Amino acid sequence: MKHYIIAIILVLTSSSAFASAQTEQLWKEGNDAYAMGEFSTALEKYSAIEGLGKESDKLYFNIANTYYKLGNTGKSILYYERSLKLNPANKDAAVNLEIARLGATDKIETINEVIFVEWIRNIRNACSSNKWCLVGFLLLAVTGVLFLFFRHLPWLGWRKTSFVLSCVVFAFALIAFLFSASLKAVAQDSSYCIITASHSNVKSAPNATGNNLFIIHTGTKVHTIEQAGEWSRVELTDGRQGWMLTADAEVI
Repeated sequence: MKHYIIAIILVLTSSSAFASAQTEQLWKEGNDAYAMGEFSTALEKYSAIEGLGKESDKLYFNIANTYYKLGNTGKSILYYERSLKLNPANKDAAVNLEIARLGATDKIETINEVIFVEWIRNIRNACSSNKWCLVGFLLLAVTGVLFLFFRHLPWLGWRKTSFVLSCVVFAFALIAFLFSASLKAVAQDSSYCIITASHSNVKSAPNATGNNLFIIHTGTKVHTIEQAGEWSRVELTDGRQGWMLTADAEVI
């Protein structure tokens, strides 16, 4: 039995090492092809990595850049959004996303949010979920040290200061954990999509006979509210709603 377990461990370890080596090789080949201007080959290599079940903001960023070079606006926007979904602090992806959106047909306005809410979101997006979690644990450690100072320092004034600071640092630790949880929830949210078909007719009802309300084109971002068979009721960033074919869009 012992030898059987060891054999399983060796097989799993070797499989993991092979997958890692294969991923690194595909990554190198993709980067080399992109540098040589062979964008179709680069996309093939990056897509092969994605097909292995790998995901990262860097991989999605490179795929987006490749689709952009190939003139596929919808797919490039989709993968820039996926990159930012995993790492909202990826400034290169944010900048390139705005450039890609310039090539989209639809110029849809966004309903303005309260400035305070936007300000909080920008602070949250300054780091990834994992980094906010790490910051939270570091602040908890600092809180513990300050609390020890409060308990053991002989001077009353310093003890009071340590106690106040420990409370403040603890509050920031909680905020960091909240930001981490919020970003994780965003990463797991599958309700936002990008139109990848050339265009999609948005109808008043979830069937082909429904009235055409408006047309949206590739690269447009929509929020899925509900689904009925092969149809999805979506909402645009300007508040308009309607039914479209689910197959016309891909989940971010």
